[in-house]
Amino acid sequence: MNTTPAHKIDPILLEMYWRRLVSIVGELGSTLRRTSFSTVVRDIGDYGCAVFDARARLLAQTPDSTPGLCGPLGSMLRAFLVAHPPATLVEGDVLIGNDPWAGSGHHNDVSIMLPIFHRARLIGFVITCCHHVDIGGRRATTESRDNYEEGLRIPMLKFYRAGEVNADVMAFIQANVRSSETVVGDLGAQVSACHVGSERMRELCSELGTADLQGLADEIVARSEEVTRAEIRKLRKGTFRHEALVDIVGGDTLTIRTAVTVEDDRIVVDFSGSSPQVAPAINCTLTYTSAYTVFGVLCMLDLPVAVNEGTLAPIQVVAEEGSVLNCRFPAPVFGRTAIGNFLPDLVYQAIAPAAPERVCAGAGATPMWGQYMFGKRSDGENFAPFNVASGGLGARAAKDGVSCLAFPYNVGNTPAEVIESEVPVIVEERSLWEDSAGPGKYRGGLGQRYVLKMLEGDLGPVGDVLASFRGGRFIHPPEGVLGGGHAPRGFLSIRGESQDAGRQVVLRAGDRIVSHIPGGGGYGDPRERSREAVARDLRDGLITLDHARTHYGWEPAAGS
Repeated sequence: MNTTPAHKIDPILLEMYWRRLVSIVGELGSTLRRTSFSTVVRDIGDYGCAVFDARARLLAQTPDSTPGLCGPLGSMLRAFLVAHPPATLVEGDVLIGNDPWAGSGHHNDVSIMLPIFHRARLIGFVITCCHHVDIGGRRATTESRDNYEEGLRIPMLKFYRAGEVNADVMAFIQANVRSSETVVGDLGAQVSACHVGSERMRELCSELGTADLQGLADEIVARSEEVTRAEIRKLRKGTFRHEALVDIVGGDTLTIRTAVTVEDDRIVVDFSGSSPQVAPAINCTLTYTSAYTVFGVLCMLDLPVAVNEGTLAPIQVVAEEGSVLNCRFPAPVFGRTAIGNFLPDLVYQAIAPAAPERVCAGAGATPMWGQYMFGKRSDGENFAPFNVASGGLGARAAKDGVSCLAFPYNVGNTPAEVIESEVPVIVEERSLWEDSAGPGKYRGGLGQRYVLKMLEGDLGPVGDVLASFRGGRFIHPPEGVLGGGHAPRGFLSIRGESQDAGRQVVLRAGDRIVSHIPGGGGYGDPRERSREAVARDLRDGLITLDHARTHYGWEPAAGS
């Protein structure tokens, strides 16, 4: 391998091999999705994959997966290595675990890790994490009273020993989950993906002609950290604050206080003073809080390099132990998206006066909207999907927001054809919700009207369907930024009765579920929006004449 006199990798070779690492995690993700058994992985994309060097430093992660699952992979790997030190690992070992305080914040997200050996030398690690359709315990709900009610807690165990499956661990999982065929199938997909990643890393090591990957890793991490710190130096220095009210299940409201401190070449995001942990299962572990906060900061920085250990080094996240953003065990955590998804928005609201060109307004897609439904089809097959529908993104400094796109959790809207094939429902309506975008010089993206109806008769479910709903913004709407207007509040009704999210509900044939998922907040003074843009939105049916008059001071031109 060509090197400079300082023993650094030739820049052209470095770029080639760096891109190879990114392509390796892309192949990891593709393998996982194509071999998975569940729609939540295959169609929604609720997973994360990453590769690390032998020092447990992140080298690359899947860019198209969920930040809440990708972000904690490093802390999960370190927890694996505390329980099973590298010296105790052998080729063919595969580890499994789902500790919310080490990983992505709730039990359904199960991590699989494989150590990579090349010529009997440990050269790195590959790890995957997937949201599984069931993990035992209470069905998906924020009504769990503690962590023990939320399903199977898998300590850091060897799932495979020297290439042989640990039958005891497999049997214990199968005996404690519903939909065991799907769960075990997805675990197998994770193992397969890890083997693909391991093989590609060995091939890379052989091409480099080195005993390990440390030289390449050192270059990637050092250069990335340098780029990240340089970008932070461009920001205005100081501490910037924001206080937000977030409604939760039952109509209660929490306070999230955000202080973003920009120092010379580092950023500290401090949530001290936020509400304490609560009884409903919406609490966040610090690993989950950090994942979404760091993701928000990295989006703001818009770095020219992919995420790795170097890009993470200059960013610190602080939250008081015992708060809703750093809860103590055994706090219930299943529905942590109800809080954690807000964190990038709150970082942007805080720092907007100092970096107006780098932020966007509040997202109506936050928190995640979706439905868990558990029941039996008329053909006798059980179903247990997670169905996702997204609201609109907030407006940006020079563009309107994007409509019906997941942010910050980065999963897909479940296709109507997929949910209708899995569950005895029909999607009666999926349409842009007019007037749902917050007004501004640049308006937010639009949200959506989403209506599901349980089928009746021979096509309907056998017996009752147990359902749990995610969503939010029922009291406090998505915020505008820098003079932009709020978007409307969210709305959910079941059988014609208004509901909030989080509780378990029994559905029956003929029941209708109506969701109005908000759009994003606006950016800048609405009266500065161009007349052509307002006219276009009116022509396209995205806003009503009353909305245009009220928020944009619109009056049709004479003779029009």
